[in-house]
Amino acid sequence: MSNQMLPENNGNEMAVSWARYQLAVTKHKEDEFGSSSCYAMFDNRDPTVYFNRFIEDNDNITDQDLVLWISTGVHHIPHTEDLPVTPTPGAHLGFVLLPYNYFDECPSMASRDAIRVDLKNKHKPEEGVVVNRYGNPEGVGCVAKMADYDAELKKNPDAALQSRQGT
Repeated sequence: MSNQMLPENNGNEMAVSWARYQLAVTKHKEDEFGSSSCYAMFDNRDPTVYFNRFIEDNDNITDQDLVLWISTGVHHIPHTEDLPVTPTPGAHLGFVLLPYNYFDECPSMASRDAIRVDLKNKHKPEEGVVVNRYGNPEGVGCVAKMADYDAELKKNPDAALQSRQGT
């Protein structure tokens, strides 16, 4: 998030009021299709689209179609090589929405089909691997149907560890 440096309602800040928020959630409305206007630079004091109105209406968002308004930005330090076109290599923007403390514990803890494969000796991969199963014993549950997976791993640890032992 690039921090908004303009004081609220000062200068042209009203035309970019969306920049006050990293993330805003509003109820979907057909007439709220953009957070700004292509005419924003011409209507600073009375913007055609004033994003704060989307939030100030204080609509209930429970059981509604929602719109997430996400503000991202980069800091650019101008230099003479920018002219006539500002290059943008490496200026990729993105976001990730992840739950934070939504569950009491990691949901994968309930998985009964987990296995862990470790080398018997880290310094000598040729000695093979140890396979630990958590939950279901071998051959029970959602384990893939294979010709003795554990025996295959013991013969060829590279099948799971990619240690390049076989090359």
